[in-house]
Amino acid sequence: MLEAAGRENPRMDAELLLEKVTGMNKIQRMTEGQTILDEKAAEEYAAFLDERAKGRPLQYILGEWEFMGLPFSVGEGVLIPRADTEILVETILETGEKESLRRGLDIGTGTGCIPICLEKLGHMDMTAVDISPKALAFARENNEKNQTHVDFVESDLFTALPDSLFPLDFIVSNPPYIPAADCEELMTEVRDFEPRNALDGGKDGLDFYRKIVAEAPARLRDGGWLFFEIGYDQREALFALMEEAGFVSVACRQDLAGLDRVVFGQKKEEPHV
Repeated sequence: MLEAAGRENPRMDAELLLEKVTGMNKIQRMTEGQTILDEKAAEEYAAFLDERAKGRPLQYILGEWEFMGLPFSVGEGVLIPRADTEILVETILETGEKESLRRGLDIGTGTGCIPICLEKLGHMDMTAVDISPKALAFARENNEKNQTHVDFVESDLFTALPDSLFPLDFIVSNPPYIPAADCEELMTEVRDFEPRNALDGGKDGLDFYRKIVAEAPARLRDGGWLFFEIGYDQREALFALMEEAGFVSVACRQDLAGLDRVVFGQKKEEPHV
């Protein structure tokens, strides 16, 4: 049914939905595969398959998705955590060990997966903002689920944050970066279900990068860092934006597919007189 509907991973989707209905894990499903579903479970499974066939994201149907080995609640109104973003988190964790990064801010946090992982895995003191109350509700639920203490704030970029929070060791963002005209070309489950304001980065996809790069230096300590997830073809534009704003040691990391995925740089340290 899912294959006929053109879903990308029909077997995996069908198996994960079956595990949700039965409460079985993968091993139980494989060893107890002859179990007959009762009528209620069979109806629930058929309904889930119908939703998935119509394009509703698997993660929204499951209600939870794993990121960096941790569980995150997801649903309509919040961007689904993706494996590409794990490269961003890993880059910060690795840089943090060398540069003693302890206090950070995540802009456009969505599910809260970035700051929660940084606190849980890197013992960092994190604040995170999002303009969407619905996204923040998921983020706070995930904060509790993972027993972390990230401070989530409803804010349009830096506007609602107190001056006492700054300067920070680092700022991170996975902002909307898809050019507006390209949003209509996205896969059905992304275009029709995930929040547009978490995808649309303006005419050239760079609107939010420009705003953050312009405001970040005043909020970072000397030698502080700025980290971004980017689209595969935005490396040169981000290098130019950050270097023009005075960032040094600007570098790029690629994802597992070999595509440019993370750009980061350091605020230049001013000589002390």
